[in-house]
Amino acid sequence: MQLGIFTVDDERDGRIGRIEGETIVDVTDSVDTFATALQRMTDGEPIAVPDAATTYSITDVQLRPPTTVENEAFAIALNYASHIEEKSGTETVERQQRAVPETPYFFHKLSRSLIGHEAPINYYSDVTQGLDYAAELAAVIGTPARRVAREEALEYVAGYTILNDTAAYDVQNVSMGSTSWIDWYSAKSMDDTTPVGPWVVAADEVGDPHDLSIRSTVNGELMQDGSTAAMIRGVDEQVAFLSTRTTLRPGDLIATGTPAGVGTFQDLSLSDGDRIEIEIENVGRLENTVLDVDA
Repeated sequence: MQLGIFTVDDERDGRIGRIEGETIVDVTDSVDTFATALQRMTDGEPIAVPDAATTYSITDVQLRPPTTVENEAFAIALNYASHIEEKSGTETVERQQRAVPETPYFFHKLSRSLIGHEAPINYYSDVTQGLDYAAELAAVIGTPARRVAREEALEYVAGYTILNDTAAYDVQNVSMGSTSWIDWYSAKSMDDTTPVGPWVVAADEVGDPHDLSIRSTVNGELMQDGSTAAMIRGVDEQVAFLSTRTTLRPGDLIATGTPAGVGTFQDLSLSDGDRIEIEIENVGRLENTVLDVDA
């Protein structure tokens, strides 16, 4: 099963859709909320198609982030050795190993930063000149999780989607005397900058979340080419850890880290008109274009 949230003709309220090939079927009347739909996905229960359901071509609707404004988006930092290595540069292997956090290192992205498939990545060039991309597999919670055991954690995941963890790296660091702090808010949560989607693919259809190819391109040029097998901390550990800090709710997103190849370590910054495509095996392809609102 594949579930998404969509609108038609830029209407205000999103509808719940079941993706069937190149079409999306409106099943809003079969479920009370998107959370209910995700719970059914988690339980392996079918979602009935209403008798009068309308079917649309995917190209005729606007796909929204497959979550809600009531949900939270979490993201783990430094979860691929290759990304740590490119961040550490020429430092010794010993120093690179010390760069791995002793416990999962999460930050939070505001829901208002999230956008859907094919929506423009908005930025203001007078605020940042260092916009970057990051291909990430995102787990979507399907049933409430609080203090769950690692060995049971994947049972709380409805499915998976893609998240492009955009960041404004040139505004990320804040200095206080000789100390530097990371300003996650400014770097990661600007309005309308973080693509998610195109939809949620049921966990049983995705298969092992720790054995999927993950790639990103910018304007057709391959930038990231890795595998989720290289995660330092798996989805199960991430879900279990976060559930000790807060109650995870249906629709919450957990972005699971990015492999090497982000732009900031290749002297590449996104600019107006750049197109980013992220593809994850068994999940799909997320495509968006950068828009300089000041241009």
